[in-house]
Amino acid sequence: MVKKIVILIGVALVVAIPFIFQRREVTLVPISSDDVIVIITAHNETLRSEYGRGFSEWYRKKTGKTVVVDWRHPGGGRDVARYVDSLFLNNFRFYWEKILKKPWTQEVRTIFSRLENVTEQNAIPKEWEVRCAFFESNVGCGIDLLFGSGVFDHKMQCAKGYTVPSEFIQMHPELFRDNTIPEFFAGERLWETNGHWIGGSLSSFGIIYNTDALKARGIEHPPETWMDLADPRYINGIAIVDPTKSSSTLKSYEMLIQQQMQIVFNRKMSEENPDRDPKKIEALAIREGWFEGLKLIQKIVSNGHYMTDSSAQTVLDVAEGNCPVGIATDFYGRSEKANIVSRGVKPRFNFVIPRSGCSPSPDPISLYRGAKHKELALEFLEFLLTLPGQSLLAFRVGTPGGPVQTPLCRAPILKTAYNPELLQYSNDPDVNPYNDTGDFVYREEWTKPVFNALSLVFKMAFLDPEDKLRKAWRSIQRARNEGRHRAADEALAVMQDLNVFAYDRVAKEIMQEAKNKDYLHAIRYQTKIANHFREQYKKAYKIAKGK
Repeated sequence: MVKKIVILIGVALVVAIPFIFQRREVTLVPISSDDVIVIITAHNETLRSEYGRGFSEWYRKKTGKTVVVDWRHPGGGRDVARYVDSLFLNNFRFYWEKILKKPWTQEVRTIFSRLENVTEQNAIPKEWEVRCAFFESNVGCGIDLLFGSGVFDHKMQCAKGYTVPSEFIQMHPELFRDNTIPEFFAGERLWETNGHWIGGSLSSFGIIYNTDALKARGIEHPPETWMDLADPRYINGIAIVDPTKSSSTLKSYEMLIQQQMQIVFNRKMSEENPDRDPKKIEALAIREGWFEGLKLIQKIVSNGHYMTDSSAQTVLDVAEGNCPVGIATDFYGRSEKANIVSRGVKPRFNFVIPRSGCSPSPDPISLYRGAKHKELALEFLEFLLTLPGQSLLAFRVGTPGGPVQTPLCRAPILKTAYNPELLQYSNDPDVNPYNDTGDFVYREEWTKPVFNALSLVFKMAFLDPEDKLRKAWRSIQRARNEGRHRAADEALAVMQDLNVFAYDRVAKEIMQEAKNKDYLHAIRYQTKIANHFREQYKKAYKIAKGK
């Protein structure tokens, strides 16, 4: 008996120790501060620290009072969304039961969890009742601002009614003009007309690479385009972030697909064709380019070394040479490059924006419904969107208005932050996204019908059957190296059969599945399609092997 108790205690300790010693990110809020603002973000500790300090100093100079930022950091963009969902659900339930005196049922809960799909045109009476009750309330989540996470996440929280117009655009019209913060640039919207969200900086997506690791593979010329990442010389060499966990990675794949659509459109427009109707050609190019984009993503995943949830891990692994290349946002890439240079280490790490393959996207900020510190939130917006906050993004450590500890290596959204007299303080004076887009123009209407389903498509076709996909791809390359080109071509055609995800089917059926809140049904549906691709990749493998 004593022996069993000892064993049970040992098992309990083994289970408990990781939880006892796990690192938790806690923001300590000084009791003596006059004001506190609560901001949730997926941004890293470096940015949180610099912006917390910068805002506090700016606010003290302006008002004579002290303020601290109570940061909430549950993880990446998708983690932030799930966390906020749970807060609003619980607070709305309290409001529904205690204030409105109505019974909380599973039906009400389900309706609230898919509120973004409820409109006056399609709603049944109960759905409209729940929607109106929430949208007409001041139910909050205990947080004032959502900072970062990407435009898609901000649009979703707006559609759910979580965020509200901040009125900041109306208060500061001088900031929202073509020569300051334009409404559109390179096809991207930089702020929402009613002020539901406003871009605070500009982010681009690109390729990070390690020149030493490339040379070790016999690759002399670093990658310059998205298409370069399909090169089989990168097999087991690309550090990839899971786009089902990272909204920024998902956005980079959208850029990749848009570039393929543009390539197809340009080719078709240049062909001799008596019926050169641009609208018809555009429709065909969108659908063909969609397939070409998915095929390219498939090859990149096939070349992957791993799939991670952490954007920081890919940068570190490429910097250390564990992987020759990876996909990252510009600020992660440029921050690591600046870090290496500051240590006096031989330059071996670099970041490149794919040629004609990306436009700068806004990194937004939004005001939450029921924000308890709305006036402070407006002060933070003023700090962020004027020179004091914009300087923190791009200036070197120790320069006037620059960061104190670590360069943020981000691109300001305010055009005047690139004025010549300020470039002397810039961490990278050659970076100006308003000049660096090339001929790439983002066209939201091309991918909007399918974008919400893109992560689900990725999961079913590439992520869940990832091991079978990589095995098939390596077998194809082995067949090609052995001179069995016919088998390799036949196997590749089988591997890249993505007709299950035709553009129009994704826009209808898969989009609906992405919205489905019946989790049991979702698991069955996703498993069915993932198994389809597992069998397909197994078939491709066998063909390449000559079986």
